[in-house]
Formats: sequence, C-alpha cells, structure tokens
Amino acid sequence: MQVIPNANIHQLSLDGLTIRVDALLKNPTGASFKIKYPFIEITHKDVLAGSSQVVNKDIKIPAYGQVLIKDMMVKIPVLSFFSVMYDVVKSLLNNKSIVFNVGVITTIDLGWSQIPFEHKQDLTLKHEKNGSKKSEDD
Repeated sequence: MQVIPNANIHQLSLDGLTIRVDALLKNPTGASFKIKYPFIEITHKDVLAGSSQVVNKDIKIPAYGQVLIKDMMVKIPVLSFFSVMYDVVKSLLNNKSIVFNVGVITTIDLGWSQIPFEHKQDLTLKHEKNGSKKSEDD
C-alpha cells in the first residue's frame, strides 16, 4: 500500500491550530483488502504536537485501486503552543513555512491476517497572509 498524505491549515487562532489531513491510499496489487480508518499523528522536531480522533470504521481498498480519505482533523490546543509550539505559531503568523512530520497509522485486514501499518512523511505547511492556506510535499 502506498500512502500520499496532504496537510493544510484548517484554522489558526488563539484557541489553537487545526490541521486537516487528507490521505490517498493506493493498492498496486491484485488483491482487495480492508483497513481501519487511519489514525493521524503530527510531530514537530520529534515532539508530538497532536493527533486525530480514533474512528472504528473499515475502509475497503479495491485491487489495483485507490481511496481518498478526506478531512481527518488534528487539533493542536493552545496549551501546546506555549510549551512546544510557540515557534510554529510565530512562523505561521509571519508567513514562514513549517515542517511537520505526519504519521498515518492503520491496520491492514487481509481476511486471514491483520498487519499493523505506519507511514511517516515530512510535509511543509505555510499560512499565507491573504487567507489562503497550502501544503507542499518535501
């Protein structure tokens, strides 16, 4: 399975930072399988910044197919800003890029066996002053 994550700033306010993660899951094999809804972890400089909600849902990935999972939200509360994320907020508010590591964690269910699966990738986030928000793969 190949995972292509995309992250965008959903909201940046005094309450905290919310990052929206979409993940394209590709199955380049001739066998279809199910996965558990992905769990997302976001770290910055090897420190856990936030994670998504746990969802008990199965997603079927067809043979030689792909599935786009959208709008997985990761909220980084304001308390994290003061202890860990101050430089992140300051940089984003000053229109500078920040590199986060996005971890996509799930379980692949092949029917006869369940296999833990984790994919980690650095993504660059930038909050533009005109209100638009974007993400770039490294």
